Amino acid sequence: MDPNENPTCVFCRIIGGDEMVSIIHEDDEIIAFLDIQPLYAGHVLVVPKEHYKNLFYVPERLAARTFATARRILPGIRKATNCRAVNLFSPNGTAGGQDVFHFHLHLIPVPDGEAFPLQLPDPNAPVPSRSQLDVMAIRVGQCIREEEAAGA
Repeated sequence: MDPNENPTCVFCRIIGGDEMVSIIHEDDEIIAFLDIQPLYAGHVLVVPKEHYKNLFYVPERLAARTFATARRILPGIRKATNCRAVNLFSPNGTAGGQDVFHFHLHLIPVPDGEAFPLQLPDPNAPVPSRSQLDVMAIRVGQCIREEEAAGA
């Protein structure tokens, strides 16, 4: 087993050939396959072969490569499913809905007339004031700089 693989991770087992999937794309770094429990037909998972828990841990170059692969797959999903919308979703952490702790992207086609479970904006969500948004923007910017300085 590759030292970057995690034997308890289903995606690592898929990558290692121990689990069967319907592959859409595969190269030296990325694999894309149909979700075995799709939200809608054509639901694809795009997964880097190297094991990283989630987007917080995956190196920027590999994350970019994963997103680029997803972008190349999108038109094929749209045409194959005859839908106009394909949503991209990446769960990161248990609270974010992640249940397989190996960074991955969901490409989910949304058939015409079907609802997508996550609709934004949430009609029941409060709308913050401009000053509240500006304060949060400043806080996020400060935290980005602190994290970058800590990682340097």
